[in-house]
Amino acid sequence: MIRTRLAAALVFGLLSAPTLAHGPTPQQLSRELSVAAPAEVVWEVLRDPAAIAQWHPDVQEAVVEGEIPGARRKATFSSGETLTDGIDVVNDETKLIRWRLSAENHEALPVSFYTNTVSVSAEGEGVKILWRASFFRADTTNEPEERFSDAAAVAAMEAYVDHGLAGLKAAVEKPVALH
Repeated sequence: MIRTRLAAALVFGLLSAPTLAHGPTPQQLSRELSVAAPAEVVWEVLRDPAAIAQWHPDVQEAVVEGEIPGARRKATFSSGETLTDGIDVVNDETKLIRWRLSAENHEALPVSFYTNTVSVSAEGEGVKILWRASFFRADTTNEPEERFSDAAAVAAMEAYVDHGLAGLKAAVEKPVALH
């Protein structure tokens, strides 16, 4: 009798554990873009963390304080909302920049954490830009409001990355004016 009850309790516990183990799931996003510009030109635009305001259409202003690695970038979006990133890597040799969220602002971007890595590599006459993002939704509880859900986080991060890539492409492929 006791064994039967223990076995039943064990089976119930094992079957219900996946249901109870709910919460935010890590999200991944990866986008590639080919650009008709030399790698050095693209990297020169991308390598300065404060220059994001010059090529990302959603960012109005960016201010960087400190030395890399460990510098902080405060980005002000067109909405007036701000995010603070930690700049972890700016590697001229591999043409890679990486930043992570340092101070959450769910109104600016409905995520609780992110890491963004953008790299530039030669591809034929131009370059390939690869942007990878890893992130979690804003509300890490089991039952988030829809605006702080996984779907909201994915949609917002897709927009941030896609707008950024389009802006970067436009910035580096501008025709040079002849004097």
